Amino acid sequence: MPNGDPMTEKTLATRRIFEGRALTIDILDIEMPDGRKTTREILRHRGAVCILGELPDGRFIFVRQYRKAVERTLLECVAGCMEEGETPEQAACRETREESGHEVLALTPLGHSLPAPGYCDEVHWHFHARLKAAPDGQRLDTDENLVPYPLAADAIERAIDDGEIDDGKTIILWHLYRRAKAQGHLP
Repeated sequence: MPNGDPMTEKTLATRRIFEGRALTIDILDIEMPDGRKTTREILRHRGAVCILGELPDGRFIFVRQYRKAVERTLLECVAGCMEEGETPEQAACRETREESGHEVLALTPLGHSLPAPGYCDEVHWHFHARLKAAPDGQRLDTDENLVPYPLAADAIERAIDDGEIDDGKTIILWHLYRRAKAQGHLP
């Protein structure tokens, strides 16, 4: 078995059935460890960054953004796709500047997560960012429509408890931040 993992599924063939701007979809013919053959539908994504930007006054920058897939406006962390050749750190600084209008003064990695490994290879890289106090204007992509929304820590907790924040990447990011803070990894 590859990598010595007895759970590994062997890929026999791959067919690309869709290639878009942000993602592709592949159908894989696979052989399971016991010899059975089946298929897997895999959504391919270049990865994304999720940033918890903290202002000097202790509030955090979130964004309100309409999400067509769920047909409603969500309250989320600043986030975005990585561009070709970009490191997660470069993407985090760029996305923070574009979506919030704030410059990143210091960036701390908090870890990564796999948002939907049952069908997608996307990785989310999570960061805490210390931000410059005054924004210098957003630089949104042509297909983006979002509004920065500063929140205090207690308001974030209430929004999660009340279900106002139900976006997975945002909840994971908040958890990773609180954990890093409690362990003394953040000032």
